[in-house]
Amino acid sequence: MHTLDPVAGSVPLRGSAAVIAYLLATARTYGVRINRTKLAKLLYLADLRAVEQGISSGSGVEWRWRHYGPHSLRLGEVERDLCAAGLIVVEESVDPYAGYRERVIHLVDAPQVVIDAEFARIVDGVLAEYGQWSAGQLRDLTYQTAPMQAAIKVNRREARLDLAGGPPLPDLGPRLARLRRWLERNPLPEDEPGGIDDLVGESQDLADHRAEATRHLLEE
Repeated sequence: MHTLDPVAGSVPLRGSAAVIAYLLATARTYGVRINRTKLAKLLYLADLRAVEQGISSGSGVEWRWRHYGPHSLRLGEVERDLCAAGLIVVEESVDPYAGYRERVIHLVDAPQVVIDAEFARIVDGVLAEYGQWSAGQLRDLTYQTAPMQAAIKVNRREARLDLAGGPPLPDLGPRLARLRRWLERNPLPEDEPGGIDDLVGESQDLADHRAEATRHLLEE
């Protein structure tokens, strides 16, 4: 695992929050300005590179084709959590001529983070290679990747991207929602056959028979 130097008394970040904090801290070291679009695209490229190298994606988010390329709603949730913790500040600015609105993410403190060391090296490499690219350039680059091309081929916006480059993954959300509704309407009875209590009782009832059988085997 890889860690950043901790803030005194801080609790280590893990999961998606840790990866995002690590990316922001590393970007600051490189002098790279990170806005929301760049954060999403750089993190996607790191996940994609990890899968290409035969390891698991490290961000912990689900990528879909939305918001001008690969994106995840989970990123917004993590951003709000980090803001609430006082670890980042999101600065909004508007170009008065182009009307372009930009939300730049600033890391306030360098929290202790716990992430996979190999994935940390991948994030370092992606930032070194693409950190100075503009958000528009990164967006165009991600559109050329195999997962995005597969989604474009079947024209499925909001599709779950397969980072291995295959066709978009099936969306399990509606099926899981139907399953939850069915379970709410059909709760398991308390005397459901095969329950843990029944198994424990059955095991206890057979204990003497098992001991007798074992004794005969040992005497042979």
